[in-house]
Amino acid sequence: MISVFSQPWFVDTVYRKGHRAAKAFNKSGRLVCVFPYRQRKILGLFSKVTSLNEWRRLSSFVFLDKDISDDEKRGAVADIIEQLPRSMAHCQFILDDDSGIVRDALTKAGFECIKMPKYVRSPSSGQVCERVIAYAQAKDNVMKTISKDGRARYRATLQQAKIETISASDFCKFYESNLVRKGERSYSPLAIAETLIENALRRQQALALAAKDKDGIEAAAIFLFDSKAVYAWLASRKYHPQVARLEREDRHKKFCIDILVIEAMIFAEMHGLVYDAEIVPVERNGVPQSPHKVFVNEKILHLTREESRFLFERKGWWYDRALLVFRAVREFAMQAVDTIERGSDTAIRRF
Repeated sequence: MISVFSQPWFVDTVYRKGHRAAKAFNKSGRLVCVFPYRQRKILGLFSKVTSLNEWRRLSSFVFLDKDISDDEKRGAVADIIEQLPRSMAHCQFILDDDSGIVRDALTKAGFECIKMPKYVRSPSSGQVCERVIAYAQAKDNVMKTISKDGRARYRATLQQAKIETISASDFCKFYESNLVRKGERSYSPLAIAETLIENALRRQQALALAAKDKDGIEAAAIFLFDSKAVYAWLASRKYHPQVARLEREDRHKKFCIDILVIEAMIFAEMHGLVYDAEIVPVERNGVPQSPHKVFVNEKILHLTREESRFLFERKGWWYDRALLVFRAVREFAMQAVDTIERGSDTAIRRF
């Protein structure tokens, strides 16, 4: 099984010219593992090697032989890690690792390992399967697992809004319009996101959903999926300057994202897939950076928190020191320019 985020059509679109792939072969010369990533130059000298992109967060070691043994996996992972730049590079990846094989290999190679909690809902059958069940049964199974408050929100919101599919183009226009209303802009060209969504829809690997009420689209979300899981990927809610002060008849607008998430959970249940909520930011000093998302995932949707997702990071000796030198030189130059400007102002006033 190849994760949707590591499939060639996805990686090629996201990374473009920076796309790299480390490969491992077995003793007979057969390709057994591929690790796609992006590499770019910092200051023209040092390499930034990462899976973290505006549109791709989760990376994976792609094992091409489903019968590969754990020992062979360890050997393949070790071979790939050896191919990554070391002293002159900054390497950073987010990976899932249930077995510990990848984690042990990266830690041994000098990577710092930081836990990133993930929130999932497994299918009621207890395991991923190919059997498809009816929508009504899947909905009933999901509703039984979320909170009473979550069920009430879902019913109340669906009385005021309906769920529709949305095209890649319309989603990106809606996404951008909400950024503009907030005085913000996308951190990466939305044309890339639009291409990814179009390709995913064509390959039947995406759910593109919108919640629409009397005023138009209130929320939209894109969920990507593969043969294992449905992933929450992109979402946007119509910007309301004072969302906390919405009139009573418009309170449902706050929960339109929630009904789209529940719809994706129902889809996952129908197809025997895991629902994987959006990646929760790394906790700082024990406090989540996005407490609202954590609250919804835990208290409303009753998703299961798992400790099998990790951020791996390694900074090479030369990379770290060169960056410190560069910052020191830049700070010195800025102070020098500031001193010269102040001296010029003083001379002008005296004149």
